[in-house]
Amino acid sequence: MTTLVHISDIHFGDASPDKLRAASVAISEIGPACVIVTGDVTQEGKRDEFALAAAWFETIKAPIIGCPGNHDTPMFNLALRLLDPFSRFDRLGLLSSWQSGDASVHIEAANSARGLQWRMDWSQGDYAQANVIEALGRLSRSRARHKILALHHPPETPRGAGVTSEPRGVDVFARHLTETKPDVLLCGHLHAAFDVTGPLMCGLRVMTVPSLASSRERGFGSGFGVLRLGSNDPIITRTIWRYQEGSFHEVTEPSKGTVDVAG
Repeated sequence: MTTLVHISDIHFGDASPDKLRAASVAISEIGPACVIVTGDVTQEGKRDEFALAAAWFETIKAPIIGCPGNHDTPMFNLALRLLDPFSRFDRLGLLSSWQSGDASVHIEAANSARGLQWRMDWSQGDYAQANVIEALGRLSRSRARHKILALHHPPETPRGAGVTSEPRGVDVFARHLTETKPDVLLCGHLHAAFDVTGPLMCGLRVMTVPSLASSRERGFGSGFGVLRLGSNDPIITRTIWRYQEGSFHEVTEPSKGTVDVAG
């Protein structure tokens, strides 16, 4: 059995120190084989925010694989946003690929965010970027029993979400899906827990989690996901851990695995 922890939207610069301490304790007690971070590590992409993130990641005694989100570009430095928007995130040194010791689990993390783009809402993503398609290709060639892709932006907006996700290039991404497509696409951005199968993604299962520590809970509280995968079992189970009374606790929530998303 392989246990993974999925966290997202930490937003250092706007993150609760109490929640961060509690999350570190909870993750240590769970003892995951790997921690997956799906973007928005910082609030405004500032150097001091990334320094706080680096210090907190040092408290996690497990490999960390991660991708940036739209908040991880320097918000007020347009020159850097244009020339090298994710250089500060890259210096965190998070993994972009990870496999379990028994080779039964293969995870790839890719960047769906953009520093600048030709539309008003720069927070939206782009699935047609080369690094996303290349990560998908590596998974399609993998012999692992479980294949997981991590991106910041969900491909579609689930019903009930408090914010929209409308990445470009989903049609290009979908054309690259093969019979050996990922078992799960892990995402953030919504600050909410969903487990859905989207019609645009050829039945690909998409899981999102609440914000780990941001003040912007969007009505869904703070939390993270725990995935458990058997080396010979095709079923991937997930539970949500929520922040309650000063610590994170596993909670029982209804499954949303067969809920279609809004078009």
